[in-house]
Amino acid sequence: MTANTLETLIAKQDIYDVLTNYARGVDRADGELLKSCYHADAIEEHGNTYNGPAHAYVDGAVARMAKLRHPMAHYLCNVNIDLQDDAKTAFVETYVLTFARFDDADGKANDTLTGGRLVDKFERRDGAWKIAHRKMALDWNRDAPQAEGWCLGMFDPSHPDLNMGTRGRGDLSYQRF
Repeated sequence: MTANTLETLIAKQDIYDVLTNYARGVDRADGELLKSCYHADAIEEHGNTYNGPAHAYVDGAVARMAKLRHPMAHYLCNVNIDLQDDAKTAFVETYVLTFARFDDADGKANDTLTGGRLVDKFERRDGAWKIAHRKMALDWNRDAPQAEGWCLGMFDPSHPDLNMGTRGRGDLSYQRF
């Protein structure tokens, strides 16, 4: 392990910013933001669901997410950034928790909580760190029927003053107030 320098700390922060933009882009179904996380020739290996060009993956994922009735949330946990001596490559392992709600065949909502890792090869090209190749590892999963009580009734999702998360640019996070 090498000592951090100002240059390595800036590189690590730039990489972390890409990771947080990815999580935000997925949760908001923001294809433009998601594509900005990848180099144009990047590869995405998303388990058994996709293996190919990352930008094509984004297009398909955004189309699928737009059809979902329920929200999802991606939470970044431990991030290990291994900067290579060439200062143009980094290998990154990011632990993620993903919460999603899907309807089953009977139309009943089910919650799924998944723990996994994003294993990325980042490259710095023209001064910008982006994902060049991503593989995903799933570690565990918990599925259960929806059981939502909004903190035993403390929050009322139908109240006009409560901001509920949404996909797209209508979400509170895109507003500037």
